[in-house]
Amino acid sequence: MISVETSIKHLAWSNQKFFSYFATQPEVTFSLRAADGEWGIGTLLSHIANSESWFRYCLTEVDWSDFQDITSGAMIKDYLQIMAELDSVLLNETSKPDGELAIQAGDKVIHATRSLLLSQAVMHAAEHKGQIATILKQHGHHIDLDALDVWNFITARK
Repeated sequence: MISVETSIKHLAWSNQKFFSYFATQPEVTFSLRAADGEWGIGTLLSHIANSESWFRYCLTEVDWSDFQDITSGAMIKDYLQIMAELDSVLLNETSKPDGELAIQAGDKVIHATRSLLLSQAVMHAAEHKGQIATILKQHGHHIDLDALDVWNFITARK
């Protein structure tokens, strides 16, 4: 059975490769969207970072950040560092006991286990990476998500 730790290590590896793909993309790529009114690729990329920041908050109570939308490949360098730092925090959380956490979310409290939050961080990023890949395909571009799967991660580590 794959461990939560391995899942988070895969997430970190995948995030670096996925975000790096956009470093050389023209600015127009970041505004591509599936349909009018839907989020563009730059918004979705920053949403992945914002969400990891929120998961960090849930796990550590460190305030989360709202990162600005990515509008150019030049911004990716900063986001690669942001993602590395956030992924490092998530990885550190895998060594802690899997207890229930009480998370203050506005005027309500959310109860979730550490493993649920870590698993959701992985799934959330994967869902949006698939969404971004679909938008790219709609506009005649391609990113190979199979190259970023767990199989390739495990192979790359050997």
